Amino acid sequence: MSVINQMLKDLEQRTPEQGQAIMPVAISHKPSTIKIVLISLTVLISLNFLGFYIWNLQEQIQAKQQVSSSELIVKEKIQVRPQVSSSELIVKETIQVQPQVSSSELIAKETIQVQPQVSSSELIAKETIQVQPQVSSSELIVKEKIQVQQQVSNGELIVKEKSQRPVVKSELKTSVKKEIKKAKISQMSVSRRQLTSAELVTQKLVRAEKSIKINDITKAEQLFEEVLIIEPSHKQARKKLAALWFGRKSYQQATNLLSQGIALDRNDAQLRLLKARIHLQQGQHQAAYNTLKPLSLIKQQEYQVMLANVSQHIEQFKSAAQAYKILIDMQGYSGRWHLGLAIVYDRNSQFSLAVTEYTLALTKSDLSIASAEFAQQRMQALGE
Repeated sequence: MSVINQMLKDLEQRTPEQGQAIMPVAISHKPSTIKIVLISLTVLISLNFLGFYIWNLQEQIQAKQQVSSSELIVKEKIQVRPQVSSSELIVKETIQVQPQVSSSELIAKETIQVQPQVSSSELIAKETIQVQPQVSSSELIVKEKIQVQQQVSNGELIVKEKSQRPVVKSELKTSVKKEIKKAKISQMSVSRRQLTSAELVTQKLVRAEKSIKINDITKAEQLFEEVLIIEPSHKQARKKLAALWFGRKSYQQATNLLSQGIALDRNDAQLRLLKARIHLQQGQHQAAYNTLKPLSLIKQQEYQVMLANVSQHIEQFKSAAQAYKILIDMQGYSGRWHLGLAIVYDRNSQFSLAVTEYTLALTKSDLSIASAEFAQQRMQALGE
């Protein structure tokens, strides 16, 4: 209750006394907002311009710092000493560059450009030396560019330059040479060289043999033909190509190929044997005999055996007897050749000579039982 009473007392004190006039409340007039907005905008725009100016100034400072950090500009004094005569001017300049040298390599490149121009009254000498070293663990590259532009009036310009380059020790030169040699060795060069005819023939023969092994006969024939086009006298390629054509029964092509080879070398017995075999395969005994007859005296067993058989078949007994005699001279220990010669004599009605050869054949130990019985029967039939 005490709290309520206290609140009531406070209210009574706050109420105005009776009869007292009520004072009107003073209304304050606020200033115009338009002026405030304009002032604010003006301040903001000023701040923006000020910020932009400061930013632009910072950019220019940074650009100057970058340029100064990337280039080293060295100004040198040029002493111009004019002589008494007005027609000559000697400009002497001394340039000393002493870069630090690393432990392995030093590569120095210099470019000096002198551009004299003549004017009426002035001498302008400008020099710009730019040294841009790039230092790593193995290389130091020093590049120097010197540009001298001089304008001389009514006279001659003589420019003398003395440049002192860093002295490199012999050890450094040796290491640089070694590095250059290593770089040259590490380079791989690829060059094309045209094969000689012999190398090309060898290459094609190897490929042809591989084609035969994998049973690619068509490819092998093509390669052998290419070999013969390059080298017509290649006998091995001709023989193998003829054998391939003979194997697939292209007799006419094989015969023509061998005839061309015989025309190039008439004393080649192997080409004649192959051609005679093709003729015999077709039943052409006379053609086979004509092929073998030119080398009837050759001492080759296979050749003489074929010649004897072909001659006997076409009743060329003289040639057959000659072939057997050559075989007897080559292998006198064999009874087969005596038996063959005896049969030739027997068919040619030379019975006495036949009996003699039958007798000699029986003295040899290499006759089979059937051959020995045949010889004995013929001797009995001839009256011996």
